[in-house]
Amino acid sequence: MASFGYVPNAKFSIPYKTIEEANIHLIEKPPHEHDALIATLPHEPVYERPFSIGHPLRLYKGVWIAEKMLRGTLVMQQCFKSCPTDIFLASFPKSGTTWLKAMAFSTLTRTKCSLDKHPLLTHNPHQCVPYMELQFATGRRQIIDVIPSPRLMSTHLPYFLLPDSIKESSCRIVYIWRDPKDVLISAWHFAQKILGGPDKMATFDQFYEFFCQGLYSFGPIWNHILEYWEESKRRPEKILFLKYENILQEPVKYAKQLAHFIGCPFSESEENQHVVEQIVELCSIKKMKDFDVNKDGDLVTSSTNVHISKAYFFRKGEVGDWKSHMTQEMAERLDTLIKEKFEGSGLQI
Repeated sequence: MASFGYVPNAKFSIPYKTIEEANIHLIEKPPHEHDALIATLPHEPVYERPFSIGHPLRLYKGVWIAEKMLRGTLVMQQCFKSCPTDIFLASFPKSGTTWLKAMAFSTLTRTKCSLDKHPLLTHNPHQCVPYMELQFATGRRQIIDVIPSPRLMSTHLPYFLLPDSIKESSCRIVYIWRDPKDVLISAWHFAQKILGGPDKMATFDQFYEFFCQGLYSFGPIWNHILEYWEESKRRPEKILFLKYENILQEPVKYAKQLAHFIGCPFSESEENQHVVEQIVELCSIKKMKDFDVNKDGDLVTSSTNVHISKAYFFRKGEVGDWKSHMTQEMAERLDTLIKEKFEGSGLQI
């Protein structure tokens, strides 16, 4: 069985590598059993390339999802069985997902990993924590089965679209959200890089308008955030609701909170040895951005031949970067929209 953690005198391996190199026969054909249903759903052809990497967005139960990911979602809803020890990292795209993966992975495997030979030095965080919808969408669901317990996985799905086995079990979900204005800016830059420049996609003003209409993969963003927020209030033992901006301000505090929630709190001895601070530093955007593994090479979805440079996942990670791109009027309009959607929830930007 594959192991995430670094083992002395042994080569570190991850489920992806194990499956592809040793168990290639486990890879199936991408699912198409739901194509007839998907073809009947409303779609947004003008908007398809900036946000779904060449796959049209389909409107499914009020959520915009790229066709490829919708295929995976529908299969996952039917087949995935959650275990009580499972840990899911949930987020709206471009909300701090990469950082959360690095932090949760490093925290969970810290007794097996040494800093000088840490897996994050040779693997991108997205290689260490599998993205569930993508595995099911590309015929690689077997990857989930080889993850050692407690299984650490990620998802961009809204809460209501998660498989029932996740919602009904005692597994845990860590949700991270971010100021929608900065999410928009991060998404804009990410799309430009993937598509090869601003001349190959919508203008920023168009991009902004689409976002405000909820036209974004897994959008609208306000529904996504509110669902997890409401569920976290109802079941705080199941969902840890984190805000990206708060984590940046007090990373050690939230690293401890994360560790406690996922069942591996830092001991007094670890705290005295500054293990928390070491993990926080290792997983900082600045640090990970400088790792050679994240400067070169692509993350490849073999069955769809989509290549995304690892460097694209590390830009600034700053709070308030929207000020360099939006007019004050645009910012106020989006803030007003979000406040209206959040009204009565107790949640504030």
